[in-house]
Amino acid sequence: MKRFIFVAVFAIVSMFAQDVMAQPKSEAEKAAAKARAEEMMNIRLQMLKDELKLTDTQVVAFEPVYREYRKVLGRVTEHKGARVKKEDVTNENAMKVVAARLSNTINTASVKQKYLWIFAEVIEPIQIEKLYRIEDRIAREARKVVQYKK
Repeated sequence: MKRFIFVAVFAIVSMFAQDVMAQPKSEAEKAAAKARAEEMMNIRLQMLKDELKLTDTQVVAFEPVYREYRKVLGRVTEHKGARVKKEDVTNENAMKVVAARLSNTINTASVKQKYLWIFAEVIEPIQIEKLYRIEDRIAREARKVVQYKK
């Protein structure tokens, strides 16, 4: 049941994510995208609070660190060349696509390594392990949702 709720909430959040990733044209669209991104972050934080069984003290310390972590992850994985549909990969762009995806993997691992020690200052080691496990699960579910939408 817990997994079903997690997947259902994540699917809903992922549907909003596509709108957030789109380039908004007007100020109203930018504000709406920012509000959706904040809503997604709040959902993530609530899920993590529940899954990691964070105390109130831990939540206060964890939230700003996690927000910064997600911001940094977003910046290091902005390689547009990595986001290419399978059918759009050709001999001409395949090497660039693979290189961009590998760069994203390396950059993500680097950020996770750095934040391992930062998280250790605010939550317990077992909670960090679980956090990274949950993050990996979210990433897998996100790929499934994106593939389903295609």
